[in-house]
Amino acid sequence: MPRSPTRSRRSLRIALLGFGHVGRRFAELLGGPYGRILRRAGVEARVTAIATGRHGLAVDPRGLPLKRALALVRAGRPLGPLHRGRAIATTRQLVETAPYDVLIELSPLEPRAGEPATSHVAWALGRGRHAITANKGPVAHAARRLRALARRHGVRFLHEGAVMDGFPVFNLAERCLRGAQVRAFRGVLNSTTTRILVRMEVGVSFDAALAEAQAAGVAEADPANDLDGWDAAVKACALANALMGATLRPADVARESVRGVTAEAVGRAARDGKRWRLVARAERVGRRVRARVGPEALPLGDLLVSTGTDGVLVLDTDLMGEVGLAEGAGGIAGGAGGTDQTAYAILSDLLEVASPPGRHGLIS
Repeated sequence: MPRSPTRSRRSLRIALLGFGHVGRRFAELLGGPYGRILRRAGVEARVTAIATGRHGLAVDPRGLPLKRALALVRAGRPLGPLHRGRAIATTRQLVETAPYDVLIELSPLEPRAGEPATSHVAWALGRGRHAITANKGPVAHAARRLRALARRHGVRFLHEGAVMDGFPVFNLAERCLRGAQVRAFRGVLNSTTTRILVRMEVGVSFDAALAEAQAAGVAEADPANDLDGWDAAVKACALANALMGATLRPADVARESVRGVTAEAVGRAARDGKRWRLVARAERVGRRVRARVGPEALPLGDLLVSTGTDGVLVLDTDLMGEVGLAEGAGGIAGGAGGTDQTAYAILSDLLEVASPPGRHGLIS
């Protein structure tokens, strides 16, 4: 009996901007299960460009050897020996000239301006290339502009990994809540402050709890963005802009630091059947969307104080009422959180790019 013909696969060339934990994990999995999944979707993916802050950059139109790239970076060595073709001096030059079909933007977050990530995405879209980001900055600072740019050039701007480690927040709202309007949301979106407050509930001081989080790699050496609400404000903007059509920027979000929550306040809340959390909220007020971030003492029955979760989000919709999502180890939903989940979000967005036009597509 004759064999059925093998479906031809189209090439999908990828440029990685950022090769930290998420970028390296994605590269590892692209050589295994991710590659197989993409092949089943009809594409043969290869990484043709990598740019890093510490190890330089490399471009090879034929596809970079990912195992060698990973080995070089882990050894603290530059990627230069893998480069083929004319010299490329800057990240902008790479974005504007390298051979790729999809830019995956994984640079570190700069919460106050969203740069250089927003410019990276804009340069790629303006060149007629798809852009995927796990960086909250472009969504928080320029979602509407970047979507318009993507539409104008017939490409996609996707960002499932930008909030809650890739838990399918944006896909859920776009596909499963079709026709419903998000009127408001509230969420606990910063795992560092949650872990500090949980430790304070059992008598650990704020400073000691922060030191534990830093030792575990959960908090940065400079934790100001977490403690002072900048990280949560950027996430709130990303959600409001993507789910509610807002045009907020992090500076528009009223912020209150979690540093003011004392051990006495935590004890008093516990006696009253409450727990402190850093809460991000947004709501429609007339034609505008307003957002704020600050510590709140919440009753134990509130979903936002669920233990064992790294992130909780409750959407208030006009047609479905409240819809809650939680992610994190031991939580209500989701998995281990972190690197693997964000890497999966990139794969999910790549599958969107690989899908035929008009099938399952997110609005971009």
